[in-house]
Amino acid sequence: MFGLQFPVASGRCTKGAFISLLKVKENFQEELGCHFILVIDTEGLKAPELASLEGSYEHDNELATLVVGLSDITIINMAMETTTDMRDILQIVVHAFLRMKEVGKKPNCQFVHQNVSDVSAHDKNMRDRKKLLDLLDKMTELAAKMEKKTGIMTFGDVMDYDFENHNWYIPALFQGVPPMASVNI
Repeated sequence: MFGLQFPVASGRCTKGAFISLLKVKENFQEELGCHFILVIDTEGLKAPELASLEGSYEHDNELATLVVGLSDITIINMAMETTTDMRDILQIVVHAFLRMKEVGKKPNCQFVHQNVSDVSAHDKNMRDRKKLLDLLDKMTELAAKMEKKTGIMTFGDVMDYDFENHNWYIPALFQGVPPMASVNI
């Protein structure tokens, strides 16, 4: 998304967290309201390689809280076909957003659905976006009960989320199998 090449580990895209500071071109500074963008790339939550290790749940919670706490915008990569596959990951992320609400921060969350072949996917997937919102609401309610927070029942209670404008659909980026695949033009 930002043209950065962070180091990768075998078995998953990123191990740990990598940060890069990008200077915004002068002609975009006023429009974006900033001179720099800090990009943080982390390993995926619920990584299969870490699942058997003791403390992996705490590690995921700490990582999500750190990244959400540092970010103005959190981009959640929805690489899986269904949101039910994302249930555990969404619960961890919702806990992190709930913690941010506690300290008075209400970050922006964007969902990127990748490898979508149809360019009209956004219009055709209204039902799936509503399903995602229902799942986020359930995760928020569970997280609020676990954290003993009253008055929080929906994802909208934790952050400003618009399921129409905060979901993005992108096609496959490569033709063939990476790393030797050509970029899809």
